[in-house]
Amino acid sequence: MKLKITILILSAMLAAPAAGYCASLSMEEVACASEDMQLLYYYLAPEPGQTVKERPTKCHGAQTTLKMPDWLEKDLPAMRERKVWKDPEEGDLSEAQVWQTAFSILYELAATTQKTLPNEQGGAAVPISKLDVNFDDIRLRLIMSVDRLTRADISNSFSGRGAALLSTMNMGMKYIDALTDAIAKDDKEGFYENAGELSKLSRDLFAQMFEAPRAVTFKYMPKARMFPGYRGVSLKVSGSQVMFLESGERVDMLVTFDALMGSGAKEKVTATILQNVLVVKVFRPASPSEPGVVQLLCNPNEAQYAALSFAQASNIVIVRRAAGDLEMRPMEIASFRKLFK
Repeated sequence: MKLKITILILSAMLAAPAAGYCASLSMEEVACASEDMQLLYYYLAPEPGQTVKERPTKCHGAQTTLKMPDWLEKDLPAMRERKVWKDPEEGDLSEAQVWQTAFSILYELAATTQKTLPNEQGGAAVPISKLDVNFDDIRLRLIMSVDRLTRADISNSFSGRGAALLSTMNMGMKYIDALTDAIAKDDKEGFYENAGELSKLSRDLFAQMFEAPRAVTFKYMPKARMFPGYRGVSLKVSGSQVMFLESGERVDMLVTFDALMGSGAKEKVTATILQNVLVVKVFRPASPSEPGVVQLLCNPNEAQYAALSFAQASNIVIVRRAAGDLEMRPMEIASFRKLFK
C-alpha cells in the first residue's frame, strides 16, 4: 500500500510542472486573441459582409454579438484606396493591406501557440522545441511588418489610433523576443508567460477599435540574432566605422578595388556589394585609429561575396541606413573617370 501511495505522489509531482507551465496562458485567452486578430483582419477586407460586421462572440463578456464600430466602417473606403507602400512582388499596397499583414501575423502567432497547449486544454501538446523555426519566422515577419507600418507614416490611421496601435505592436516585439529566447533555452514557463502577454496585447489592439485614440508611444529595438539558414560574417573594418554602429541596425557594404578595364589598364572603383544587411554584433576598439569588427547577418550567397570582398578589396566601408529603410536600390559602380569625364 505504501509503495502504491508513493508512486501516486511521485506521479503527481512529475505532472505538476507541465500544468504549471501553462498557468499564465489558458486556451480561452489565446483562442480569443486569435479570434480578435482574425476579425480585425476581415474588418479591413474589401467586402467584409454582414457576418463580419455583426459577429457572434464569447470573448467579450456580456456581449454575444460584436458590431463593427461605425467610425471604422466610414474610414475603410479611404484606407483601402490610399496606397502607402510599393512592394517588389505585391505591387502597390493600400493602408488597409499593410495593417492586415500585421494582424494576420499576430493571428498566426496565436494559432501556433495554441498547438503547444496540453490536450486537456484543447491543444495539440506540440513541444515548443518543435516549433522554434515557426516562431523565429513569425518574429522576423512581425519585425518587418511593424517596420513597414512605421515607414509608411500612418500614425493617423484608424481615425488617429494608428500611433497607439504601433506602440502596442512595438511592445509585442519585446515579448516575442523574450518568447523565442525562452524556446532556445527550453524554458516552458518563460515561453507561456510571454505568450500570455502577447495574447493580451493582441486583444488590446482589438479593444482600441472600440475606444477613443490613446496618446501612447513605446519604442523597442528588436534583438539582432542569427536566423536558420543565415550566416554571421565577421569583418575587420576601421575603428572609426564602428564607433557609432549599433547591433540591430541595417547597413550597406561598399568595396573599393582595382578593376581591369577594357584597355587593359587598372582603375580603382567602388561598388555596393551588399545592401540592407543586419548588424548582429559590434566590437569597438579603445581608439578610432585601431581596427574594429562588425558581424553581419547574411544569406549564404551574401556571405560568399562578403568573404570575396574581404580577400580582394583594398578597402571596405560599412554604411549605416536610416531606421526602417529596407529598400534595395540598383547602384552603378563609382569611379573618378565617370565623375570627371
